[in-house]
Amino acid sequence: MNTQSKKSGLVLGGLLIVFGVLALLETVTDLGAWVWVAVLTVGGLGVYAIYAMDRTEKWLLIISYAMLAVAGLLTFLTLGVLVDSYVATYVLLTIAIPFLVAFLFNRTNWGLLIPFYVLLVIGVMVSLLELGVLVDSYVATFVLLAIAFPFLVAFLLNRTNWGLLIPFYVLLVIGIMVPLLELGVLNDTLIATYVLLAIAIPFFIVYIRNTKNWWALIPGGILAVIGIAFLIAETAVEYIFPAALIVGGILIVVRQFTKKEEIDDTEVPPEELT
Repeated sequence: MNTQSKKSGLVLGGLLIVFGVLALLETVTDLGAWVWVAVLTVGGLGVYAIYAMDRTEKWLLIISYAMLAVAGLLTFLTLGVLVDSYVATYVLLTIAIPFLVAFLFNRTNWGLLIPFYVLLVIGVMVSLLELGVLVDSYVATFVLLAIAFPFLVAFLLNRTNWGLLIPFYVLLVIGIMVPLLELGVLNDTLIATYVLLAIAIPFFIVYIRNTKNWWALIPGGILAVIGIAFLIAETAVEYIFPAALIVGGILIVVRQFTKKEEIDDTEVPPEELT
């Protein structure tokens, strides 16, 4: 056993003895929260000092962080800063921070951002619920948008992965629909209108980005017409299918007159012109 390992064993063993003695004293008398805060703080700093001398012992850093985090929790509870559900937020964030720090030290391990983000979102949601900013009926919207956000960020970092916009858009549309339903803005046929127009919009965007993709106007136009028909009146339903066929036919006919003729670059031999 080398000297560093021996020192680590002695310190950790000593800490266990100290905690054991304090636990026994706690059964006899009330030591008070500040005693535990002092012991945990000193112990956490001591373990970190040992880690600083030999940074290969990564597990010492985890123990040090855990002790200091608990000391911080006891301090905030004693001072009355943390109450009720804010305790859960504190715990979640203290668990999340190490994942972020580990990612910052090695940015190839982007997978570490997943648990960090999940814990961060849950922690923020708990606080917003406690503050009354986020009411129960909008929790689903918060969760859906929180799930959608990483897909958007991933696309912005690499715009060739346009497929990431699909789950983002779906979650966004559903997330917006939930509060609209809760507020009573969407009801009856308006729900069908919202869904159909939400499906139609991406087709129009595909065409706008590249007008060569004229085919996108057909499903987009049909869905938009059906959606508007629902919006106008329930009685318009019987006219939806014929109207959709007419719109589709018009788009195809218009396309035949507006598309550019292809130019044949091949030269025709003079003898074939006579």
